[in-house]
Amino acid sequence: MDRDNGERGEDGQVALAPGKPDVTDATGDDGRNVPEAEDQLPPEEAEHELPPELVLKPPFPRPRVGAVRNIVATLVVGLIILGLVWLFDRPGGFGASESITLTASASGPAPRVGKEAPDFRVQGLDGEYFRLSDFRGQPVWINFWATWCPPCRAETPDVQKVYEERQADGLVIIALSIGEDADTVRGYEERSGTTFTMGLDRDTAVAARYRIVGIPTHYFVDADGILRDWRIGSMSEKTMNKKVDEIMSTDLEGSDP
Repeated sequence: MDRDNGERGEDGQVALAPGKPDVTDATGDDGRNVPEAEDQLPPEEAEHELPPELVLKPPFPRPRVGAVRNIVATLVVGLIILGLVWLFDRPGGFGASESITLTASASGPAPRVGKEAPDFRVQGLDGEYFRLSDFRGQPVWINFWATWCPPCRAETPDVQKVYEERQADGLVIIALSIGEDADTVRGYEERSGTTFTMGLDRDTAVAARYRIVGIPTHYFVDADGILRDWRIGSMSEKTMNKKVDEIMSTDLEGSDP
């Protein structure tokens, strides 16, 4: 049976039917298959095609979605930490503290940085009364606290250490115990080995005057009696020294050469 796709002409050649590809030229002179014309690149594109080894690739692989999320999370955590550091070290910043309820009502204007610290009169553990103004001419660190307060007890060793290092320079620390009696505070003093000045704010009147809402709360007063900084909550030893340096340097600037 004749399987030709076209009709044979007078010269014996087969004429292809319309729409049928010519497969007679599917091989070259060397017998290898030659791609059809539609599969070949245009001459101008074929000349500029680069071998795979010369194709430029990105220096780093594209990060996966999970890796991008981890990077973003790390940046967010870092920003939060920076924010907390700024908050804790700014004037009026706060660390670990315990809330406290005062029985006395606030009287007089609230303490203000850059203004004279409100004067007060309290009893010491020796039974004698003293005033803040008695220490005029020396930098004073006022610490409102209580023996039952965990953050207060936790920072006591650092407070004592800073006091021992700076006492010779004139630093005074007044630790005002809020709402406690002499025996309770004296017992803690003996157990902890503290040597700075203790005062008793039994009726919480001084704490109310200083607008205490949590303890420990620290006020830093320079030698001229001016409040230079304050802080709610516990501090690290590094922060303590920084705050003391501020009131000590103010004292030095105001002294005679």
